[in-house]
Amino acid sequence: MFGRSYRLPLTLLGIPVYVDVSFLLILPLLVWIIGSQVGSFAKMFGLPESPELGGGVMPYVLGLIAAVGLFISVIIHELGHAVTARGYGVKVRRITLWFLGGVAQFEEIPRQHGAEAVVSIVGPLVSLAIGGICWAVLHAIPSGATAVRFVLAYLTYMNIMLAVFNLVPALPLDGGRVLRSLLALAMPHAQATRISAAISRLLAVAMGVLGLFSLNFFLLLVAVFIFGAVNAETRTDQLEDLLRGTLVRDLMNPDVHTVPPDMSLSELTEHMLKEHHLGFPVVDAMGNVLGLITLREVQGKDPTSSVSDAMMRDVPTLVEDATAVAALQLMTRNGFGCVIATGHDGRMSGIITKTDLMRLIQLRLAGWGYVRPTKLAAHWPAAAY
Repeated sequence: MFGRSYRLPLTLLGIPVYVDVSFLLILPLLVWIIGSQVGSFAKMFGLPESPELGGGVMPYVLGLIAAVGLFISVIIHELGHAVTARGYGVKVRRITLWFLGGVAQFEEIPRQHGAEAVVSIVGPLVSLAIGGICWAVLHAIPSGATAVRFVLAYLTYMNIMLAVFNLVPALPLDGGRVLRSLLALAMPHAQATRISAAISRLLAVAMGVLGLFSLNFFLLLVAVFIFGAVNAETRTDQLEDLLRGTLVRDLMNPDVHTVPPDMSLSELTEHMLKEHHLGFPVVDAMGNVLGLITLREVQGKDPTSSVSDAMMRDVPTLVEDATAVAALQLMTRNGFGCVIATGHDGRMSGIITKTDLMRLIQLRLAGWGYVRPTKLAAHWPAAAY
């Protein structure tokens, strides 16, 4: 969904906030749209004509304030999701602003009955509350403060529109998640996802046709986003359902080839040829994971330097009694093909690769859905990592 994103130097309730590159592009465009149509917006909001709104750079200053206010509203909307999800024990990774608004990214979607609906509905309710507050302040300030009234009127209108838009019953919008959660009260989660995904695709096609014939570029863009996002979410959900009930220790390979941190890179390349592996976990004498070294880190380095000088230190690890679903999510987020499994003492106990996960998925697709894959990895060929 996102390209390159940058972390802002702040956290909200302990949650880091990021901005996607697309947000940096859409913000000045939004400022220009608002600033160039201040008169039209004021007329739509029922505000009287005033020289305070026009002339010079004033319209674009108002556009900047209104655009920033809108994205602050979006952040508060996402905080509503995040705080509610925390109430269900879900860890919130971050909030990201991008060109279509914002996204609160969770470690997992809460699976308690109705929990996803509760978490999802809070966002639109927060937006309605912000719109209500802006409307109340708008009617409480003097009529002569035209510029302030314009910004408040814009935020009132946009927050109400944000709430209404997010309630459209299409994944991955809040309304689509509410629909799936309510369907899951009466049927398996996978079936609820298939039904809500079908409805989402139908709505996306309808939006696309409407956007095409009305020459509404934004509506067409939203339709393309929904159609692509619901397909990605459906695939991910299907994979997670096939992995559910399996732990990392059931799939991990406990026989892992490792290297010490003081090995030279020239010795490492010889070791790669001998062991037929292009990557190794780096562990100390006590078995603690220090990093990961692959051929990519070796290239262009001094052959006499040590593994510890070239290795990746930020390596994805999971305790061995974590779920296979958590391993898949961690690999996807970090773009790694493997996760190092550790015991609760922090020492490495094995490694699980994306190939291991795909093997289990293939088995279950073949009809072995009721077989618990205890220590299957011990009988599988080791995968390269």
